[in-house]
Amino acid sequence: MSNKKKKDYAPHISPDQATSCQAPGCHEAGVYKAPKSRNNLHDYRWLCLEHIREHNQQWDFFAGFGREQIEAFIRDAVYGHRPTWNRENRMRRQQFEELQDALYEFLHAGTKAPKRTPPLSAKLRKALVTLDIDYPCTTRQLKAKYRTLVKKHHPDVNKGDKQSEEKFKQITTAYHALLEHIKNA
Repeated sequence: MSNKKKKDYAPHISPDQATSCQAPGCHEAGVYKAPKSRNNLHDYRWLCLEHIREHNQQWDFFAGFGREQIEAFIRDAVYGHRPTWNRENRMRRQQFEELQDALYEFLHAGTKAPKRTPPLSAKLRKALVTLDIDYPCTTRQLKAKYRTLVKKHHPDVNKGDKQSEEKFKQITTAYHALLEHIKNA
């Protein structure tokens, strides 16, 4: 449903304030405004009802545009055709991290700041909690922790215990997710 109100379709000025229609040969009151060109949308011609209808049927803002130009216009329209800047400016981030490292070294009596680890997805954080292991970890540490937990929660060891079986499934899923992440890192 359109958000336009009825008054938006009304003439832009009252008929007694109107000049004559700017269409050639027309003497009606020009109460509707129509842009003169797509390059200057704030420069108007005043037209009568009949001529504004003709204008609206013929008006094609994208006449003469290629497909790429139309798509670029649509993408640019998201930001109101205003320039945008990359929010994650690498230089500023690097300077901020250097400042954080210097502050850490100052507050901790000259000890080096710990190496930064990239942020983890929620799935990987949950896997770390499930396996009760710290990140970053090696493949060897991960496998050792996995073996320990599997021996404790394996369905053969806990005959018929549904909670242990569910925990075993969670451990296995978490192990495979972390193992895949370590291999890809």
